[in-house]
Amino acid sequence: MKLLFRAALIYLILLGCLGLGAQDTTWKVAASTDYFVIYSVDGTFPGGKAFVDELEERVGLLQMDLGVYPHRKAEIRIVPDKARYQSLAKGRGAIVEFSEAFYSMRERRIYVRSIDQIPRNYGGLILHEYTHWFLDELLSQAPLWLHEGMATHSGGQMGLERYYYYVRERFWGNRLDLIEFGHSYPQRQENWELYYVTSYFAVRYMRENDHAAWKGFWGIVAANNRLGKKTNFNRAFEQAYGLNLYTFNQEFAAASKRQAWIYLITGFTSLLFAVLPFLVIFARIRQKKKMKTLPDLELPAPPEDETSEEQQDGLTDN
Repeated sequence: MKLLFRAALIYLILLGCLGLGAQDTTWKVAASTDYFVIYSVDGTFPGGKAFVDELEERVGLLQMDLGVYPHRKAEIRIVPDKARYQSLAKGRGAIVEFSEAFYSMRERRIYVRSIDQIPRNYGGLILHEYTHWFLDELLSQAPLWLHEGMATHSGGQMGLERYYYYVRERFWGNRLDLIEFGHSYPQRQENWELYYVTSYFAVRYMRENDHAAWKGFWGIVAANNRLGKKTNFNRAFEQAYGLNLYTFNQEFAAASKRQAWIYLITGFTSLLFAVLPFLVIFARIRQKKKMKTLPDLELPAPPEDETSEEQQDGLTDN
């Protein structure tokens, strides 16, 4: 029994050492701006100054659009290799372990794999996680769909394929309830994509359906931020929109179904106009081919000369 206890104790100590080893990486400042500080293991950032300047500009536009300016800077840590990233992501949930970047609410830090591992939309990926940090700085009890919807929007991660996917799913009646998944991701991995696009459209509906309420909501957040306080999402939402989240969820579900039909009809009409010139050309070619298969008709005989012989003689005699 004592031997078993000692073995278990040694195992836990080794496990703890491995965990600390992942966390105890020495981080050095690679870049610093008014909005964030980038850390790396060797103090360099392969993205370069141009990338940092562009990211700083995009963050500034996000803050300006909402009219809220956090007092602290976000901490961004560039993880140099896949093994170290997996070590950091382990135990944080399946969706994090399958990710390329994540924001840790406990540590209030952003972790992202290095740019050489993610050559596409790297700035959008960091901005996505920055938005999570931004919302966590300002709001308490903010629903997860607000986080993911705003992060997907600011990261520029809504391509046409995601629109088509959302239209298809809503057309067939597939949807995720905002209340049910207000603070947790769907357990089934195949529903993660639907959760992201649903969150995006929920935030879009929140913004566009009542823009005055949207501005009012962020006005409340800005006022509390100036006082150094976080804003309770539920209270601010009800104050700005005049309804609770349950009612909002019902309205959004009905509106998103209508929107799916609009996208479907619009897409079909656009497709029709796109192929119309080709249909006209195809019809013209078929018409020409059909004309070539028709038999040639005999030409009509020329009319006979109706001038009488007497008239001809008279003309000749002159």
